[in-house]
Amino acid sequence: MPFYRLKTGIVHVKGTRLPAPCCVRFSWPTIGKEQDCMAPSAFLCDGPNEANRSGTCDAPLCDVHARQIGPNQHLCPTCLLSHRDTDPQRGLFTSLV
Repeated sequence: MPFYRLKTGIVHVKGTRLPAPCCVRFSWPTIGKEQDCMAPSAFLCDGPNEANRSGTCDAPLCDVHARQIGPNQHLCPTCLLSHRDTDPQRGLFTSLV
């Protein structure tokens, strides 16, 4: 029974087959406090993680925070930063795109 952040506020939803809420933490520029996104997730992070049994990060991500890097492959912001550092194709204007 997860909690979701919707436009109306934080909502507690009952059900058995609901997606996990998005686990990305961000800070509000006006408030300055760090909070969880808590939007309903649509994707799981496919970044590498040796600690997890499946070998991927598997962090639940909403549509806003999931970055698509390939067909049906998405990365969380943390894995995206580590992926950019190891990318050999990174050029001068990559950060502008």
